[in-house]
Amino acid sequence: MLGAFGKRSTLDQRLSRAFLRKPAPWLAVKGHYEGDFPDGLVALHNFPGGYCGVSKTETGALNICYLVQMDSFRRYGDIDRHREEVLYRNHHLKTIFGNSRPLFDQPLAISQISFERKTKVEQHMLLTGDTAGLIHPLCGNGMAMAIHSARLAATAVLRYCNDAAYDRHRMETDYTREWEKAFSYRMKMGRLLNNLFLKDRLSTWLVQQMASVPAILPFIIRQTHGNLII
Repeated sequence: MLGAFGKRSTLDQRLSRAFLRKPAPWLAVKGHYEGDFPDGLVALHNFPGGYCGVSKTETGALNICYLVQMDSFRRYGDIDRHREEVLYRNHHLKTIFGNSRPLFDQPLAISQISFERKTKVEQHMLLTGDTAGLIHPLCGNGMAMAIHSARLAATAVLRYCNDAAYDRHRMETDYTREWEKAFSYRMKMGRLLNNLFLKDRLSTWLVQQMASVPAILPFIIRQTHGNLII
């Protein structure tokens, strides 16, 4: 059996998964807007307690999605007030929001987001995508990771079905090993970059270094995106 039921589900509760017993201190907010923004640009801006990504969708709408620590959000308790009081401290974000018109009646929000390590197999179920592990969104390739993990799971299951000598224990062990080989380093780098980006002075220094040494950015991207799958 394969499990692909997302970041946090009632199935996780029924399986009594260990990550549920740890804090899930993040809130994600997303909205689409009409406004001017360069084609082909993906902007990433930080603010106290979080960071925000801005890019255009295939329809030309502006996609604005940000991740914020719940402790920061609770001080205001309202998306609009928190945006004005916290996100607008970054003048780039204030300009983007100020010059854009929302296309949603209300932004979409998801709470209790956890980036804790998760098991890859639960009760003989091979877990894929966010169910097996959620990478920080600033790394920008969670969907590709989900597809890749599904391929790893399908490969293991097909071998189990076609090879009588390949038992279930080996299938589960091999899948866990292959998942870790493909993603564990990228997940670790995602956590490291997230922690760096939440520190104002350190993130400012990092951006300055990337501007002065252009090779740094492609190197960082390679650490979180893995190799080409053929």
